[in-house]
Amino acid sequence: MATYYFRVGTGEPFTDKTDAGDDAVAKGQAVKVDNAPASVESWRMTYNFSTNSVDVYEDGKSNDEAQTAKKAAIDAQAASESAALKQAQKDLDAADA
Repeated sequence: MATYYFRVGTGEPFTDKTDAGDDAVAKGQAVKVDNAPASVESWRMTYNFSTNSVDVYEDGKSNDEAQTAKKAAIDAQAASESAALKQAQKDLDAADA
């Protein structure tokens, strides 16, 4: 396990640097977690204030597998939004006709 600091309010990763992290904790800007997973990239971690624990995106997968899953999710969302915009444009064109 590793020590990591997370932003107060959002739970986003802040830093793994002790000096900057302890300073942010003193200012009320971050929380310190001593049981963050050591082998997980920071973008995959989020602090859950309800459970006071670290949630990991695609837990159980390697960093490479998580990156592939994240890219697939982003691509699927972009395709969905594109289809919705195209349908909205078709609906507008049909209403104008």
